[in-house]
Amino acid sequence: MAEQKWEKQLMQFIKRTGDEIKRTGEEIKVEAQRLLDEVRDPARQTKVKESLKELRGKASAMTKDAAEKIETVVRNIEDAVGNALDKNQEEASAKAPPAAAPASEAPAPAPKSARKAGKTIGKKAGAKKAAGPKSAAKKAPKSIGRKKPSA
Repeated sequence: MAEQKWEKQLMQFIKRTGDEIKRTGEEIKVEAQRLLDEVRDPARQTKVKESLKELRGKASAMTKDAAEKIETVVRNIEDAVGNALDKNQEEASAKAPPAAAPASEAPAPAPKSARKAGKTIGKKAGAKKAAGPKSAAKKAPKSIGRKKPSA
């Protein structure tokens, strides 16, 4: 008798569980169909495309802005390093005693090590001074990623 009661309870449990699984399956089908209808809706697709275009434009603007800021910082660093090297070279030349050379002879060229010490990073030392105020104008930012294939 106890065995029949246990079998009856088991069958009821299995039937309830099966019914719940059927209901859940139907709910999933309904939800999946609703989502498919939303995805296929032309108005929603248009809205998503517009949002993507807007995001692409914002990302492009932010990238350009970041590139300009990075270029500005790099230029400032180059200028600072160049000024420091120029100052060190001036201090070194001020400490060194002037060479006594006869007036009829041309001065000897500086050794390679002395010429290398005055180099700047990226730009020539006199380029900024010679260019004048036009060099302060902004240049178009360089691309950071892959190069576009030439047509």
